[in-house]
Amino acid sequence: MHKRIKFTLLLCLVMLLTLSACSGDDATQDWKVFTIEQEPGFDIQFRLPPRWLVDYAPTRDKPGQWDITLVPPKCSPDQEVEFLQNCVTLIAHIKGPSTFNKEAFLELTSGDISLSPDGSQTAKLMGRDSFRVNRINVEEFNHLITTSLGDVEMSAYFFETNSAYYTFITNLPYGAPESEVDQNFDLMLRSVEKTK
Repeated sequence: MHKRIKFTLLLCLVMLLTLSACSGDDATQDWKVFTIEQEPGFDIQFRLPPRWLVDYAPTRDKPGQWDITLVPPKCSPDQEVEFLQNCVTLIAHIKGPSTFNKEAFLELTSGDISLSPDGSQTAKLMGRDSFRVNRINVEEFNHLITTSLGDVEMSAYFFETNSAYYTFITNLPYGAPESEVDQNFDLMLRSVEKTK
């Protein structure tokens, strides 16, 4: 009897793990996969939410840097014209040609960030976190920016692979209820995986 209970518990555990593993991919399985195939150092891919536009190019005068602009239909529920705003960016720094300084970047984002020469405009650090996505360590930094149009939460998600440094940056209304953009970005971020 004791062995039967153990077997039943083990079987239930395996089924739960299988179901939870499958359910994470279900939400994004129909989404297109994005990567930059012409750049060998770009060694990640991720799922692009439906209807999101993407534009990317190497950054002029900055060897090894790629700027990827991700544009959802609306960055906030009250946005009247679709695709008018950009609120998600990915910056990739390919190791070797890029002069990106990881330590300087982490030091800068770990505190308040001055946005104007006189220091009158500041992105105030609200908090930081770290988590893992598909065996990749992600550092998250959340900042609050006060503007005349309302408060904005700027979040940076930094991670490193063998070939490059990556930073997703989002700029979304602060204090608003979780929107479709928030949900889709979270699913997109959690779909990131190494290609090499």
